[in-house]
Amino acid sequence: MVLGTVGSSVASMEPRERIDAIATALSIPTTQRHIVMCADQTIPKCAPAEETNAVWRHLKTRLKELGLTSAPPAWHGQSDMVATPVSPGGGSVLRTKADCLRICEMGPIAVVYPDGVWYHSVTIDVIDRIIDQHLIGGTAVEEFVFARSGDAR
Repeated sequence: MVLGTVGSSVASMEPRERIDAIATALSIPTTQRHIVMCADQTIPKCAPAEETNAVWRHLKTRLKELGLTSAPPAWHGQSDMVATPVSPGGGSVLRTKADCLRICEMGPIAVVYPDGVWYHSVTIDVIDRIIDQHLIGGTAVEEFVFARSGDAR
């Protein structure tokens, strides 16, 4: 993938070049962990939407403050906008908001990959512990773990 000089204008970036540039800006090639959390649900079952949304906002803010996540280019998601090359992001954590992770009990629910560690009761205090202990430190917050992918119980 050739991105050219940062800040230079690209008259016509092909769709594959655009998606490659977005992935690079988001640090996808260097991501170490990915946290997925249910929030802003269409039909809240595991926890009230206000609660899940507050935790989600806190997660986003905290990851940005700690420099653990990278921002996409300003033009992403706007195919009619001219794409300009961007520098690779320096983050190591991706985050994704999911409508529902299908547990529907003791939420909010979050899962961290590639570790496959599933968390229940994810409040703001708990997400701070997950960030500090798991996303940064590599150790699961066992008190809130209810499952692990590939763990045959």
